[in-house]
Amino acid sequence: MTPDELDAAIREELRLQARRAPAAAPVRTRVLHATEALRLEDLPPQGLRAWVLPILAAAAVLLVALGLTAGSQLLRSDGPRTPPAVGSTSAPVSPTPTTSAPSSPAPPTAATVHPSPSASSAPAGAHSSAAASSPATSRPGSSVPQDWYLGLDADALPHTPGLCPDKLTVGHVRGMGAPTISVPGEPAPLWLVPVTCLGPTDASHPAPVEVFRYRPTGPELVQTLAYQPGDQHSITVTAIDVGSGSVTLAEHGYNAPRDALCCRSLRFTQTFSWQSGAHFVAGPQLDAVPPCIGDQLTVTSTPLDSESGDARGLLLRYTNNGEQPCALTGYPGAAIVDATGQPLADAARTAAGFFGGLASGEAPRVVLFSSVTGSAVIEWTAAQYGDSPCYTDATLLSTPPGTTATTSYGAQSQVCGPQVHPVVYGDTGKQ
Repeated sequence: MTPDELDAAIREELRLQARRAPAAAPVRTRVLHATEALRLEDLPPQGLRAWVLPILAAAAVLLVALGLTAGSQLLRSDGPRTPPAVGSTSAPVSPTPTTSAPSSPAPPTAATVHPSPSASSAPAGAHSSAAASSPATSRPGSSVPQDWYLGLDADALPHTPGLCPDKLTVGHVRGMGAPTISVPGEPAPLWLVPVTCLGPTDASHPAPVEVFRYRPTGPELVQTLAYQPGDQHSITVTAIDVGSGSVTLAEHGYNAPRDALCCRSLRFTQTFSWQSGAHFVAGPQLDAVPPCIGDQLTVTSTPLDSESGDARGLLLRYTNNGEQPCALTGYPGAAIVDATGQPLADAARTAAGFFGGLASGEAPRVVLFSSVTGSAVIEWTAAQYGDSPCYTDATLLSTPPGTTATTSYGAQSQVCGPQVHPVVYGDTGKQ
């Protein structure tokens, strides 16, 4: 091969490699200009071989640049381009939780969720770690990256002002993940980030979900779900379920002042629906604690007797032997039967009496955890007062609220004016 043929072959190879580079690569543009401008007649007569080594070195640099900018998906500049497929997302709320708890929750609609690698694997109580460094993708015809949240540190986001009291730091909440959802009016998916206040205990600190949108200058806070500044119930989110145009959150909160620090007895689900181009609007809180069933409860009793002996009663204590909390609300069933089991009378339902009951208000919803006890009192007098009915040799029967598990508590010589009071928190029968 003559020197002229060698130089022409090198120049053609250089053109080919440059064309394979992405159109936006600056190296490609410069090399193409250089090769097109190169003319053999402009070279020194004795210097053709001296150009071989520099051109080969330039080709090697170009190949390295191609590997860094295009990876394994090189596209020819002179051929048709097929945009990469982008997974479709499903569409899902104003904050302000309330303490009302309507009936059974409605199941959310399934949808495609875009999980964030930086949040989905976070351990309990840990800060979020940086996400995978894979490049963001865009929808065809759009310059907005659809995976814009990748690589972002959830701890460094522009969090809700005043979210954490006592200057506690904001951190990513225990391993629920941080899904995304596509909604009308937003060019990129919204990012749902569960956060908490990092401190010695979360007993008085909220753990809401913050919603962020894409902005070229950085994530922008849209709103905070399941949170209201100064909320004494300290609502914490324990699960996120993305539906079509909505997000359903499982929320726990303290029923102050009844709850111990161990247990948030307010447990409900709440669905937040997207208002196009604006924000999420909160739906009702739907009670998520099931009623206690008979075989889930252990019931113990203690006789009650006044100093004079005129007032007598029975203190009933309810404990939950199941793994999940359950609720007792209202009055236990209480009845009197004769020696043959024939019913004589039902105990009158009264808010309070000599031995216990409510201090005020309505019967509470008592949520029983393994460490929480509920109790109620059945009481009567041993002698007749006024026109109260009396029954001799009567056997007392009682059933926990909402169950059919009836227990017999033995015969009493005389029962006058029997009463039963609502279930309350604690083991004394008194609110």
